[in-house]
Amino acid sequence: MSQQITTPAAMADQDSTAEAAALEFDGQVGAALHRHRRRLGLTATDVARRVGISQRRMSRLELGLEPLTLRLAIGLGAVLGMPSAWYLALDAAAVPDQVGIAVQQVHDDWAQTLSARLAALAGAQTQH
Repeated sequence: MSQQITTPAAMADQDSTAEAAALEFDGQVGAALHRHRRRLGLTATDVARRVGISQRRMSRLELGLEPLTLRLAIGLGAVLGMPSAWYLALDAAAVPDQVGIAVQQVHDDWAQTLSARLAALAGAQTQH
């Protein structure tokens, strides 16, 4: 069994590559968010107020200086009237590769949990 040894230099290269990719991703997200907000005729202040964040934070998101969290993605999606993945400027198939999660698995797990909870609620109501 061989063990792969990662040198500090190799780790630094991986970190800088990941950081550069994250910055590029944040910039693309911010630009897409800015374009869509402007198409809707909304100001950054309007959107920030509705989402519950500061105007400064909204500006930093649009400039790609602050990463978009899942909570913000959901809030912005609701405020801007679109699925939260839309303004990420990504095809749905590319989302797992871009954000490093298995979206289909998450969806399947969520759907299974929801079905189980609904079945449990239905069973509880029939017992009363």
